[in-house]
Amino acid sequence: MAKYKVLIVDDENFIRERLKGAIPWAEYGMQVVGLAEDGVRALELLEELKPDIIITDIRMPGMTGLEMIMAMQRQKQDVKIIILSGFGEFEYAREAIRLGVTEYLLKPTQPDELLQTLMRIIDELEHSRKSQVQIQHLYNHLDTVRSQAILELLAGNHPGYGWEEEAANVGLSWIAAGRIRLFYISMPHLLLHQDRKTLEVMQFAIQNVLIETIEGYDSMCLVRISRGKWVLTLGNQLMDKELQEFTRSLFDIVILNTKVSLHITVSELGDHYLECSKLYWEVEKTAEYEGQDTNCPIRFITRADKDVAYDRWLKPMQELMDWIAQGEMQQIYQWQGQMEKAFLNWDLTSARRWCFEWLISLRDHMLPQQAAKEESVEIRHQLRAQIMGQYQNKELLQYFNQQLHQIIRLRNGDITHHSIKKAKEIIQHKYDQDIKLSSVAEELGISTVYLSELFKKETNITFREYVMRIRMTEAAEKLKDPTVKVYEVSYLVGYNKVEHFVKLFKKYYGMTPSEYRGAVV
Repeated sequence: MAKYKVLIVDDENFIRERLKGAIPWAEYGMQVVGLAEDGVRALELLEELKPDIIITDIRMPGMTGLEMIMAMQRQKQDVKIIILSGFGEFEYAREAIRLGVTEYLLKPTQPDELLQTLMRIIDELEHSRKSQVQIQHLYNHLDTVRSQAILELLAGNHPGYGWEEEAANVGLSWIAAGRIRLFYISMPHLLLHQDRKTLEVMQFAIQNVLIETIEGYDSMCLVRISRGKWVLTLGNQLMDKELQEFTRSLFDIVILNTKVSLHITVSELGDHYLECSKLYWEVEKTAEYEGQDTNCPIRFITRADKDVAYDRWLKPMQELMDWIAQGEMQQIYQWQGQMEKAFLNWDLTSARRWCFEWLISLRDHMLPQQAAKEESVEIRHQLRAQIMGQYQNKELLQYFNQQLHQIIRLRNGDITHHSIKKAKEIIQHKYDQDIKLSSVAEELGISTVYLSELFKKETNITFREYVMRIRMTEAAEKLKDPTVKVYEVSYLVGYNKVEHFVKLFKKYYGMTPSEYRGAVV
């Protein structure tokens, strides 16, 4: 079924029929639903057929095209209008422009010119429909939008410039203002081994209680991050006593209503929303390292002066991951040399905690496939036991370096070949989406600039050219199926604008999609 309906209005029958037969309407997602000989008949059909596009002449008996357009405006009809006019009708053209006509074409109009105009209008209609859906979605699901925004911040994804204004629009101005604290909330491990239905009901009950408890607070947002785990983001600064009372009341209310004793780890106070990922990383790893103690279900993270050095080495984590992904061994050796001087001066407890958090994070991010195959809880227990078995900083540092180089060897068997092979697999899998160099680079764990240079070096074409080549190949294959319309092929291969797709296809194959189909089908 066609997505867009077209009404043709002209007082000359042969012109109406000529326009109806000049374009393969169905191929481009359109259908001529009616023909009218004047404006009066067009208004009748307008109510009956609800067209999206009207192609009309200006000078017609009974009611002119301009009079019809004015009547439509009074009725608040939202229809795209294309006017076909002769050379001697300049005054009519000026009035049509004043009335907000979408397009104005001079007679005699060629089919290609009309088709290009129609495709531009279709792209506008598509964009308008998507925008309306997005706006409606935003109003209906503000909680989902807020949760997604916070999850992006927790993951360390920079929201982009101008994000503060967007945050205010969805009720997150408090998080954009800074002063952030995170509550890492988890169910007891034993409860996670229940059958799926029981666990889902319990999670639902706990989440409802948490949401109802914070409902009166303007600067809080709860997000579920995984099975039996939530993060509560708090935006306003509470004094120590208020913070302790609020956390305790949260804990008690959940027990009262669900009989479940949660474990809550509260982060330090962050000064900026871009610190969310750092706070989350610290609070999550602290909760995992310390384990769940039923005698101490609430824990507040604090830092003594001796941990200042520990903070210093949190920041290079992303740099180190980039160096590992890119095989920059010289940079890694330099980093190890600098880190060694500070590491040997840490107290043993802080050094052990640092080793555990870094090695777990490096394994999770640099060896995701291997980490997925292993039992994460068991791996953590083994790693913690091995770290606790090191009784001097020098021994612990040697153990850390051995583990680090093992991760590098497992990760970088053949980094160049692996990265490009993986990038091609991602493109082949996602060519029908809005795929970008930056998103593929992020998925591979390497920089955008590095991937761009590496891709050109290994394939002799740019990333964009390769994506287009895949899309054009897929488009040609899909056009062999006569039941798939041209506009559908455009969307199926990742082009939301049909006009753009047609131009690229013609440039690549030397003919339009319709011509190509006619040649091969």
